[in-house]
Amino acid sequence: MMRGSSNIFVWRTLNMLRVPRENPELVQAKLAAFTRQVPMMYALVIVNTMALASTFHGAAPRLLTLDLPVALAVVCLFRITSWWQSRHHVFDVDQAADKLRSSIIFAAVLGVAFCAWSLSLFPYGTDLSKSHVAFFMAVTSIGCGFCLMHLRAAALVLMSIVVIPFAIYFGTSDNPVFVSLAFNFTVVTLAVVFMLLGNHKDFEQRVNSEKALRIKQAELQVFSDKNFRDSNIDSLTGLPNRRSFFAAIEKQIPETKRAEGRLALGILDLDGFKPINDVHGHRVGDRLLIEVADRLRAHLPDYVFLGRLGGDEFAMFSERLTDEQAFADAERDLIGLFDAPFEIEDLTVRIGCSIGYAQYPEAATTAEDLFECADYALFFAKHNDRGKAVRFSAEHEATIREASRIDQALVNADLEQELWIAYQPIMSAATQQPVAFEALARWRSPMLGNVPPMTFIVAAERSGMIAQLTPILLRKALEGAARWPEHIRISFNLSAVDVASPLSVLKLINVVEQSGVRPARIDFEITETAVMSNVAQTSQSLNALRALGARISLDDFGTGYSSLSNIRELPLDKVKIDRSFISKIETDPAARLILRTMIDLCNGLGHDCIVEGVETVDQVDFLRKEDCRFMQGYFFAKPMHGEEVRPFLGTSSDMARIAALRHG
Repeated sequence: MMRGSSNIFVWRTLNMLRVPRENPELVQAKLAAFTRQVPMMYALVIVNTMALASTFHGAAPRLLTLDLPVALAVVCLFRITSWWQSRHHVFDVDQAADKLRSSIIFAAVLGVAFCAWSLSLFPYGTDLSKSHVAFFMAVTSIGCGFCLMHLRAAALVLMSIVVIPFAIYFGTSDNPVFVSLAFNFTVVTLAVVFMLLGNHKDFEQRVNSEKALRIKQAELQVFSDKNFRDSNIDSLTGLPNRRSFFAAIEKQIPETKRAEGRLALGILDLDGFKPINDVHGHRVGDRLLIEVADRLRAHLPDYVFLGRLGGDEFAMFSERLTDEQAFADAERDLIGLFDAPFEIEDLTVRIGCSIGYAQYPEAATTAEDLFECADYALFFAKHNDRGKAVRFSAEHEATIREASRIDQALVNADLEQELWIAYQPIMSAATQQPVAFEALARWRSPMLGNVPPMTFIVAAERSGMIAQLTPILLRKALEGAARWPEHIRISFNLSAVDVASPLSVLKLINVVEQSGVRPARIDFEITETAVMSNVAQTSQSLNALRALGARISLDDFGTGYSSLSNIRELPLDKVKIDRSFISKIETDPAARLILRTMIDLCNGLGHDCIVEGVETVDQVDFLRKEDCRFMQGYFFAKPMHGEEVRPFLGTSSDMARIAALRHG
């Protein structure tokens, strides 16, 4: 039992004396504190040594009063210099631990040296000078202990080496004063040791707490960095996202203003991305976006800020692309980046891009307005100069102002009173009789006068008001059709918004059911561009209208993309070939071949084919020869008011009878 207790005591003692390498932060903190305090300790020892040596000068041998004190002082000065020079040096954990361990050893050597020297002076002094020896040993050991308190082992070793000989030497003296000093010094030393151990424990706890705090701060920083990345970096491409881009341009505009500089902001949109995404799936679409981002990032210089706004839109701005030539070069290079195809897994994909850009301060003076200008320029590029870069200009600004006037007029319009329907006949190629009328939206605004259909329909789609216009226009169109002969059909145009949701389709079905017009007389037309905005939902909506009894016609065929895929997969009954394909058939053999091929395609798939834009007798003859079933255009009639339809039907019937008699 005694041996076990002894072993525990020894283990605890050795544990107190060792340097904890497993805690690098504590080792470094001890070395830092020790470095600050050791020079003070050696300075204290030198002063006390010189004072004691002077007390015994002339009474003790020169060796004890001059030679040894000077040697000890030189060693202390060397140590002061060494520690002072290393105060800014960065030690690794092993080096720091070795330095502390050597300090423990040197503390023991120092304690032995000064204890032996001071006690060797004792026999040569008077009672008063002997008291100085006791005072020297007590004050020096306590002072050194406090200086060494952050290195517990060194403090305990030094004080033990001094206190034990002191207690024995003076405690066994015949002089009761020295015995009292021995006892008093021992008690004080024990108290000091108790305080040193407590301070050392507090020091270790503070260092460990700071370590834990740093670890927690590091974890929080990692979490903060992740949150920042999630909220500011596009997770797919690694580019700054929309939020980050706007924050950057908002910050840059004031800096550019202070510098009286200029800035160009561009928005890049991919041409042909959506059909690839729809046909090959989102996985291929995502890979394509990553490849595009990598190609842009590799090409653009560092001074261009590049971000992804979302979908297939990217944005960039720079203060250096301001002169015309620099931007023209950058524009050409950017467009040229898409000349090379993209290799996605086992697919070779070709896409293009359109760019809209605006310059500060010419186009706008705020980040939001500048972005809107660039966005409008992109809109113009997509609809007029696809595959090119368009700069926002004064003409665009005038167009925006006009669009704003139209938007405001639409909001304030009495739609029931101001909207009306014009009708344009669709003719049978075989009989040259009207078989249907296309309902064309018209708006007569008290504020703006007659507004072109493409102008206010686009404005209504842009503002979301198309959802209010379509039911009104459909009801008015069907009111006119209700007065016609039963064999005459009505054709009505739908927008992407009208087929974007089941609720929108239900509203249309409700209008049809309340109109009194048989659904079988109705053709709903939708453009290929509208179809491609959401192929799956559009197909569901068109199937619902077909289930009602109506027929579906694909308008402007040939002007969109993936036309063959659409005409094969969509629930279609008719196809309307855009007017651009017939306008040149009289002079261009290639145009005739293309139109002939399109008509054959429709007939082969079992779809009725309607050619728009017929204006000459030669065009009529060509279409009849190519077995085109239906035609529409100014050759037959321009759009007319509702009250003009019945007279036109009578006139057409008479003309058809005259033509039959002549051919008979």
